Amino acid sequence: MSIPQTPTRKTDPTNLAPELKNTPLGRGSSTHASSDGFNDLYQRTVHPWLFADISKHKQTTFDRMMAWMLHFSLPTELRDSVDPYHLFNQCLNKVLPICNDQDLLNHLQSYCEVEGGETARYAPFTNACNRALSLLEEVDVPHLGKGSPFNILFQRNDPNVLDGVHGSLKSKRKPDIVITSLACARRIWGGGTDIEWNAAIKHCHEKPVDLQWHDVLCSWEFKRTKKVISLPSRKYGTKLYRNISCVNDVGTMDPPTKPDVPSPHPKPNQAPRTEEPPLVQLASYAAEMLCRGPAVNHCINVLVVDDVVWLWWYDRQGAIQCTGINFLDDLPRFLVLLLVLQRFSTMDLWGFNPELDPIVVQYHSGNLPLDQTENVSQEPFDLEIPVEGGKFKVNLDPKKNEYSRHTLVGRGTRVFQGSEGILFRDPANPEVLMNEKARHAAIKIYWPDSSRPSEQTVVQKAREAAETIDPGLLDNLPEIYGACTLSKYETGRIRKFLDLWDLDTETKERVYRSRTLNIIISEWLEPLWKLPPYNFMLAWYDIVRCHFAMWIAGVKHCDPSEGNMLYREKGNKNHGVLNDWDLGVLDGLNDHKGLERTGTVPFMALDLLGRKFWLGGIRREYRHDLESFIWMLPWAVFCYEDCQRKEPPDEMRPWRTGNYEQCRRYKVDFTRTMSEFIEEQRIPSQWIKIWPLV
Repeated sequence: MSIPQTPTRKTDPTNLAPELKNTPLGRGSSTHASSDGFNDLYQRTVHPWLFADISKHKQTTFDRMMAWMLHFSLPTELRDSVDPYHLFNQCLNKVLPICNDQDLLNHLQSYCEVEGGETARYAPFTNACNRALSLLEEVDVPHLGKGSPFNILFQRNDPNVLDGVHGSLKSKRKPDIVITSLACARRIWGGGTDIEWNAAIKHCHEKPVDLQWHDVLCSWEFKRTKKVISLPSRKYGTKLYRNISCVNDVGTMDPPTKPDVPSPHPKPNQAPRTEEPPLVQLASYAAEMLCRGPAVNHCINVLVVDDVVWLWWYDRQGAIQCTGINFLDDLPRFLVLLLVLQRFSTMDLWGFNPELDPIVVQYHSGNLPLDQTENVSQEPFDLEIPVEGGKFKVNLDPKKNEYSRHTLVGRGTRVFQGSEGILFRDPANPEVLMNEKARHAAIKIYWPDSSRPSEQTVVQKAREAAETIDPGLLDNLPEIYGACTLSKYETGRIRKFLDLWDLDTETKERVYRSRTLNIIISEWLEPLWKLPPYNFMLAWYDIVRCHFAMWIAGVKHCDPSEGNMLYREKGNKNHGVLNDWDLGVLDGLNDHKGLERTGTVPFMALDLLGRKFWLGGIRREYRHDLESFIWMLPWAVFCYEDCQRKEPPDEMRPWRTGNYEQCRRYKVDFTRTMSEFIEEQRIPSQWIKIWPLV
């Protein structure tokens, strides 16, 4: 079989959702996360950044994606020796007899003819897919084996609402249909561990009792545009019958269903849509799935418009959309999709991380008693990080999530407060003696750009520089107990396989971008805003002084912000600590090409909030970081009171945004009206003496 070619992107710079026309520099969810820009997670706030994220998606063919998923499913030792495209052809031939199953065809006929709205199709589609899964169970494909390790099944969800918790914010989403495991079906429908798969699917077309995000392996979003569909009456083969283009206008309510026809562009004066477009809805489910645990590697969702399906792959680097297939005309290919999903042999193929979501993995594998299956995503577990001569062990409790932001693309940083960590001897090296350290630890899990130096490397260089310049500066730098990079989960694997590359802005060469899962365990430090004003200013000056010394030494932080200003108590003194060096730059070592603008929006220098910097016309200088520290002072005056955080005043609230131009405009306006705060006596009394410095 010849390798399918990835279709050419047909992008139209004017083809933007109405909600985005006033945010030319919006960067999507990672920008909003870094700026702490959400006050809620309702559709009106989430829609624009989801649109921005998925509008930059990559495209590939359905067949090529199936080849990747087959390659991905193979044991590691077979991936270099088995041709995934040949395996895909084998699968197509193996599923052909199932296309003639009368029960399956009856369910599909019902799907085509059922009257009513979109929801009327849920039951026949669910029944058709579960019937297909039962038949595929016995299909024997070389290297894939037989059977279904997780006994997946299709389950109707709508109108059930799934709740998401993201720090202090909550979200509500309602996928139409989901794929889940038999273990989940046993929990929601009862019957204990004795209930068999065939018995469990009898209820799947009904509304479930209770689903949670950790139950969802895959979300399916539906849209009905045709009242009646014709079921084809012909003999099926392995050749693709209809080629359906990718959806280029992700904001449209009517994705294309005709072969080789690009999606229609909205009219210039078209009124803003009041309903969330299906692809944005699907992306919202992906954001929930990627944020439902300490680390989720990826997720797979599907859009269904009448008789056409488009498969989407999401990870922290972005989204990948497949060309569509008509699951009636190309039923064999649709069955191969179900076969591949059914034969996923490990939970990491579904995107769950076995090292950072071990309880959820046990749950879907059916290895937990039913009385322990509630809120499995919140169960604590032990995490071990290798260090020199041993390992650092800490207990991670997902309920102690100190930092989490609702994002789809970007670093996806999550910080947990671990229980007392212990540095213990590696059994493989018994001659190495190590002392126990009983300390509270910060566990940071995130997806940095692989082209950047690791945060642990940057911190180590900073500490080495401090020892040379002034050992006292070590009090102003974080101490890392242990760190590791889980390269096996890098996002570049699928992009290299699918030949999805970026164009380097400097060299104009093809490059494969990637993000890699990183874990850092460090000393637990307190935020600077917990200090009273005088102590705050002393610690703030500590950090500014340390930052300057590191910059001169060639270790540049590049992201001074509220969240990175911490302190430690030592020798009856509070020492300011500059934390979070994951965007740091090392002179002479950093080969990052600057494709991602660094900084936290509310505190970025005014020069860096303009279009000129975005276009590469401004080089980042020390004064830009220094200006970030200065912007923190008015923020502290109005947002910290009695060692507690509070909401900023109306004049400063718009700083928290992903819209750079908006933030710049409001910050300039603030500088022009600062005298009014004194005249109106709005300066908190404890900050009066600090205000002249501001």
